[in-house]
Amino acid sequence: MDKIKTLRLRNPDTLIHKIGSRLRRQRLAKGLTQQELAERAGVSLSTLKLMEHEGKGSLQRLAKVAVVLDLDGDLRDLFAGHRAFDSIEAVERSSRMRAPHRKKTSLLNP
Repeated sequence: MDKIKTLRLRNPDTLIHKIGSRLRRQRLAKGLTQQELAERAGVSLSTLKLMEHEGKGSLQRLAKVAVVLDLDGDLRDLFAGHRAFDSIEAVERSSRMRAPHRKKTSLLNP
């Protein structure tokens, strides 16, 4: 498989730009200006512009904007298919699956 082609298809920069574009489309679909969305989400206008145009911003700010745009369910579902633990203790109690030990072979004794 061509690793360069795979990297282009799964490029994090491309992903964050697509998320920014989706935020912009959702905002426009709801008839909100950038200023209105920024105020409702409790983020600065410049932060919202960076999110929409460059995909830049913190996860906390993304969550605030997603709630206003009714996209918070998508964020909740992001890792829903993965195993989750109730506590740190549960993580520590979980057993790791280890590979079986290999027998060491000597070059002198095949």
